[in-house]
Formats: sequence, structure tokens, C-alpha cells
Amino acid sequence: MTELELKLVWIGSPPDLTPWLGPVTRVLALENHYFDTADGALAAKHYGLRLRRNGDEIEQTLKGPAPDQDGIRVRQEWNWPRDALTIDLRLLPEPAWVTAPLIATSSNRVSRQVWDLAGVEVVMDQGEVRVGDRVSPIAEIEIEDKGAGWPAVLEQARRIASVVPCYVGSISKAERGRVLAGAGFADNGSPLDALGRALDPLSGPDWSAAAAAAELISSGVAAKVRSQDANTGLLSLDAL
Repeated sequence: MTELELKLVWIGSPPDLTPWLGPVTRVLALENHYFDTADGALAAKHYGLRLRRNGDEIEQTLKGPAPDQDGIRVRQEWNWPRDALTIDLRLLPEPAWVTAPLIATSSNRVSRQVWDLAGVEVVMDQGEVRVGDRVSPIAEIEIEDKGAGWPAVLEQARRIASVVPCYVGSISKAERGRVLAGAGFADNGSPLDALGRALDPLSGPDWSAAAAAAELISSGVAAKVRSQDANTGLLSLDAL
């Protein structure tokens, strides 16, 4: 399946979304482990391989590239239930992708709040990626299509961005781990992707790079960035 999802990264303290989204549907404690070959063969092809533990449930997930949606990266996704915290290569759609032994690249623990809305799922993740003594925060609000379509995802994102200081996020949890482990960043895609990477604390804020990306989005976003205000979420979405 193709995962149609938009990520917002909040700025400052964790927001309370209940005034706008209503009561939280459920709260999850997630444990995530990411894998690749020693030479990063999966990442080089823009794939991510993960094991996730949610209570007694374990799931193996492969995410891969899909065509961008309105300048926002979306992913193909395959999920398989597992009965052990181990990767089964036989489940992958193309086992030939992995021709060398897998190694664990990073892990994280996340507290997730979930809102099941009409045709859209909103989740808020708080946690951190840690590799050795290097740490990167996880401060994400993800809005995913569950049948309402991409316009509904954008509309929900605009509602949240109008009340929560944020920017459109570009760096996945898997990439955070790879970068903390010493790998390079993925290539920038659209200007919106480049702006998110420039504002993220993992790589910035790099105001020069953010300004260059913002100029390609809209004058309003560019003005925000020139004043070194990272709260560009609503303006970025309105420019789509």
C-alpha cells in the first residue's frame, strides 16, 4: 500500500491537541528498531526496514519510495506480523535487495497519542532517537489518510498548524538514527522537503539553507525564515 501521510514537527513544549481533535482514542508505548546492511544498501535505495513492538504485538515493516504528493514525500509500506523481534527476509517483496547481513542501525522508544477521526488518523509522537551518546528528539504530529483522501489530510494539517507552532517535517525516525550513527543526510527533494531539513534540530536550524528553500515556496514563508522564525507550518501548507 501507499502511505499518504503528512508530518508536522512542533516547536517548543508538547501541544495539547484535545481542544481541536477531541479526546485521545488511545495511547501507545512503541519500541522501534531499524536495520540495514553495513554499507547502507537499503537507505541508498530509499527503503527503511523496521521492527516495532507494541505491547505483546511485533510487526515488521518495510517502507519504500513513492511519487511525491504536493511536494511532500509519501511512502510505500508493507507490514507483516511477527512472533519474535527478528527480521524475516523471506517476507520482503524483493529479497534480492538484501545481499549482505543486516545490522541494527538505531532504536527509539516513543509515547504515541492517537486520534481516530473521520477518514483521517492523527498521531502525536514524543520520544528520542539515541545512538551511543548522540540524541535527536522526536516531536512529531503525523496526519495519515484512512479513506478521506489527501485533501482531508491537508485540511486537518492546516487546522493543527493554525494553532500549533510547527514546520512540515522531512526527516524520518529511521533517517535520524542513520545520521546519528554517522551516515549522510538523504538528498533534498522539493523545496518543502529542503525547508524541513534545514529547520530540523538534527541538521540545523540552518537559516541560510532554509531561506533558499523558502524563497521557492512563497513570500510569506520566506519572510518568516528571514526573521529566523521556524513557525512556518501553516504558511507552507497554504502555499501548496
